[in-house]
Amino acid sequence: MLIIVILITLVILLLILGINLFKWTLKSKKRIQVFLVLVSIGGLGIGIHHFFFKNMRFIQSEVYSNLYLVKYPDKDFSIVEEAIKEKIREHLKTAHKTGKPLSYSGESAIYFYELGGMSIGFLGDAGTGYFIDHEEDLGGFVSEELGMYINYRLAEFYYEPCPPDTSLYCGEINFFREGEHFKVEGLTNLVSLDKETNNHSQQKPNQDTALPLHGLLDKEALAKYYPILSNECNSMGNFYGQRIALTNDQEDILSLVNRTDSFTEYYLYSHNKDFKAIDSFYLGKAMDFDNGKSVTIDYEIIKDKSIVFTKVIWGSVYQNNEEVIDTLTQETITIQVNPKGELEYSISKTPKFSSLEVYVRNAKTDGIKLRDKPNGNVIQTLNTKGNGYIFSIVSGENGWFRVLKIESINEGELTKPQGITWVHHSEIGIRANREKSVFDIPKTGKQIGIVPMDADLNIIDLEQNWVKIEYQGLTGWVDATSLCGNPVSTCP
Repeated sequence: MLIIVILITLVILLLILGINLFKWTLKSKKRIQVFLVLVSIGGLGIGIHHFFFKNMRFIQSEVYSNLYLVKYPDKDFSIVEEAIKEKIREHLKTAHKTGKPLSYSGESAIYFYELGGMSIGFLGDAGTGYFIDHEEDLGGFVSEELGMYINYRLAEFYYEPCPPDTSLYCGEINFFREGEHFKVEGLTNLVSLDKETNNHSQQKPNQDTALPLHGLLDKEALAKYYPILSNECNSMGNFYGQRIALTNDQEDILSLVNRTDSFTEYYLYSHNKDFKAIDSFYLGKAMDFDNGKSVTIDYEIIKDKSIVFTKVIWGSVYQNNEEVIDTLTQETITIQVNPKGELEYSISKTPKFSSLEVYVRNAKTDGIKLRDKPNGNVIQTLNTKGNGYIFSIVSGENGWFRVLKIESINEGELTKPQGITWVHHSEIGIRANREKSVFDIPKTGKQIGIVPMDADLNIIDLEQNWVKIEYQGLTGWVDATSLCGNPVSTCP
């Protein structure tokens, strides 16, 4: 109450002083002229200051080195965003020991607030400028805490070492407008002063740690450096590119790009030294354990000459009358970069049975029946009226195949009632994308016939990347390449 009385008294005294000064000025023509000149000079000074000296600048707190106060932030917030990102990069390249942390911060964070608020500290909030040279006061007659000034918050950046290169920093910027969360943006491959110094001697020539085609990729970077990938991915997810320590004599760049969403897809790309894409290879899709199955993709570099990717499909199997998770199929992809920067690869599959995509024939009106074991109890029936299905199958047994995955053409992937389901070979088929030779045995057999392009093939057995088929009385083995399991479109 006393503070309010003092404020009112001061306002009244200032008004009385102003009125008396104005009356005194009007008593003389010379005083009026001087007054107008002073007003003009003052107005001109304010204009010059507004247009020429109100450039945006950052003031770093002398107490909290991870706090920046932004004076005169630009009205175009995109300019403010870019300035903040540049300040983050600059901050990490300087000594940035936090010292005593802010009440709600850690060392791995940088904060940006607009400079503003009241400046008469003993009558109210001191404003964000208080924290330039004062510590937070969390108690006492008048408390001062940065969190009180939410409406002045511009951005918060939280960072940590990047996987897999822990010599770099990655993080997310949370941008705010008028105290409300506005958007999140990622920053990757940031070099700190201490890590830059420690790693400088270890870097090889032309092995830059922060190439523009690496890190978190936005749409522009994806279209510029990974055009084939950009064209194929209409629904954009989060893409991250990292360099693989493998190259050729021309020092072409090998990059692994992964798309993260509800699953992870992996792509391998080669670029020349001008960052122009040369070649690409799709490695596949990995996913966490879900409904009794999973796909994992790992890699290792062999003597700096080749990179080997191991793709494993896991699923439910029976061991000693118990259902456990074990390897269903394993695929090994060995890739080398030739002198032209092209990706040369070989693929081998183990164990005996490999997965195969097939389509469901919809001739039966009572639907497709899935069973708990070969010729066992029906646990799910799929309605085939007006809908097509794609199965991923493994391990044939007396004309029955295990179903790993069910995908509806209309609804996407479906949930299976249990980890293992079985389907009879008479209910599924596969199509030849082109004319295919038929052999009496896999790999080393002799040719016994040919199936025409677009032939609908019955599936009898699987062995690695070979399929035993039956077509119009001809039974034998065909290479699984150029066979299509999609009922409504051709496969690549």
